Amino acid sequence: MLFSVERRGPLSLGLAWEYGRALGRSRRKTALGKLLLFPGAYVLFMGVVFTVGMIATIGEPLTEREALGMVVMVPLTPALLLWGMSWCGICRLPTALVRLLKGRWDQEASSFYPNHITRFKDSAYTDYPYQAVQDVYEGRAAFFLRMEGRQLLFLPKACFVRGEPGAFRRFMDEKSGKPVIKL
Repeated sequence: MLFSVERRGPLSLGLAWEYGRALGRSRRKTALGKLLLFPGAYVLFMGVVFTVGMIATIGEPLTEREALGMVVMVPLTPALLLWGMSWCGICRLPTALVRLLKGRWDQEASSFYPNHITRFKDSAYTDYPYQAVQDVYEGRAAFFLRMEGRQLLFLPKACFVRGEPGAFRRFMDEKSGKPVIKL
């Protein structure tokens, strides 16, 4: 065994943000992700316009009708911003949070051998050849390996039990044959 990662501990917002960025980057590589880029950019643009509009009206007296509109727009604006970011592939933070909070943040162990990857989750072992790695993403706090079959291995750098994250980056460059993509 060359590297071993035992994922445990609480979820932090920084890890969820990086996970969302990895999901967004991987989505832009699909045909659906490319099709959703333009409507996503429009939704994101509208969210930014609404945000600027609400900020511009701070401090001004509002009529009753404008106040009612603000009641609708205050919760709608963050939803538009997150929705647009997700569709554009910038960051799929809502998806990442839902996946992580639905129990997919279970304890998991991944071991990296010279010829294969072994993942232990939910009392089951799964072996992957290095050819199954489609993309490798690296954030400040974690590595994300996108595998065939839409699987994503989530490897926090603080959870490395064996091996160093810097050496892991070079190892994955060599074994997967693909460069590590910085988030």
